[in-house]
Amino acid sequence: MSNASSKVQKERLPFFHFLNKKLLFFAVSAFVFSSVFFGLQGSVDYAPRVTLSITLAAIALWVLEPIPFSMTAVLVLFALPVSGAVTTEFALSGFASPAIFLIVAGMMLASAVEQTSLGKRLAYQLMYWLGDSKGGILAGIILIPQIMAIFIPAAAVRTAMLLPIVFSVMSILGLQKGDMRAKKLMMGVAIGSNVSGVAILPAAIGNVITVDLINYYTKQNVTYFDWLLMALPMWLLMIPISWFVLYKVFPVREEVPAGLKDKMKEMIAELGPITSQEKRLFAILLLVFILWTLESVHGWPPVIPALIGAVLLAWPGIKVSAWDKMLQINFGTLTLLGVTLSLGRALYETGAIRYLSQWLESDFTIYLFSNPALAVLTVAVLTQLIHKVTSNVSTAVIATVPVVMALSSHSEHAPAVLLAFITGMTCLFGFLLVVETIPGVMVHGTGWVTQRDFIKPGIWLTLITIVLTFGMAFTWWSWLGYL
Repeated sequence: MSNASSKVQKERLPFFHFLNKKLLFFAVSAFVFSSVFFGLQGSVDYAPRVTLSITLAAIALWVLEPIPFSMTAVLVLFALPVSGAVTTEFALSGFASPAIFLIVAGMMLASAVEQTSLGKRLAYQLMYWLGDSKGGILAGIILIPQIMAIFIPAAAVRTAMLLPIVFSVMSILGLQKGDMRAKKLMMGVAIGSNVSGVAILPAAIGNVITVDLINYYTKQNVTYFDWLLMALPMWLLMIPISWFVLYKVFPVREEVPAGLKDKMKEMIAELGPITSQEKRLFAILLLVFILWTLESVHGWPPVIPALIGAVLLAWPGIKVSAWDKMLQINFGTLTLLGVTLSLGRALYETGAIRYLSQWLESDFTIYLFSNPALAVLTVAVLTQLIHKVTSNVSTAVIATVPVVMALSSHSEHAPAVLLAFITGMTCLFGFLLVVETIPGVMVHGTGWVTQRDFIKPGIWLTLITIVLTFGMAFTWWSWLGYL
């Protein structure tokens, strides 16, 4: 009887430990809320005070993650109007943003791609071309998500499509868990997928949130082409740099893999000739991309071409994909996006940003932001530091962009739009910790890499992105007139 009781107690211990851990995280969030709300009483009006309290408490929950990200978002959704910070209509305003429907349409486009062999065909073809050279497999793994990003606006989907292909390649090569070369290739998936969202506006939710906040705060419209033009050099540089860093950090004697090219040719042959369905899909995706780049001509925001593409994919007579299947989208992602947009607007509308600006005002911050190039460096470093404690990219954006906008208000020389753009872009450079980006979490979840494998390449890539960002302040962005 005693042994049975002891066994039951041991089985319960993990549950109670898990429960206690969650309760502790909730207590931390409640403490953050109480400290801000009561600590600022008397010096800050009610609406901005409670909005700041809810925002910081939500960030604590997003960082500690005792409940799913989207559940925390729902808490915020009703906490804002129930507390009286904003009206219910305003709390829901983020869901009326074009950004929401851009992500919806992007998920629908990605769903259509997944239902065909087009993505696999592209990946196998790249591996066929590059796989017989030293470092060619790693180059192919990094390049595949870059091309996918043009048509598939979801880093999680790109990573999910790439992982099975990489597993097939590693199986052909006979690689096992713990093999240095396997680690290098899996890190190529994580880093390549992160970098792939840099220059394509819909390719990362963080980009979409950043643009929405810029448009709302500054009343300046950042188009698809604007974002592409600003980020293009960084994107093009980070592709070979990522390859070089991984190639050097994971040193292995790399021989030209025998038989891989033949195997890729065989797998391409198994897919058969390109189908009319794939041709129609490619034509529609190309049309969407062209319409995105021509926004300054026709005046349509990115959401309109994306929605047109989604409808065309299921249109009778074209029928690339079934409409019902395309509607099977991730509602949790949309909830998180809508709430973060509403929260960013609430911080501005209630005046919380104004108070934040006043608190941050000092001779030192005024000095930093009075010099545009120095402001760029400050924002790049600040964003990296904040991102390390706010793991989710969307959370990092909503925690950092308002701060940067507040700091920018101190100086008329601070390029607010560029600094906000740099903030959003830098939030994608989560190379150091597994939890900083969805691709990192997905790759780590395979069990083929550990947190330790992220550290060395993560340090190098983080430092390189900061240096490159600072360098672009004197060159590309200055030439474009943003500085």
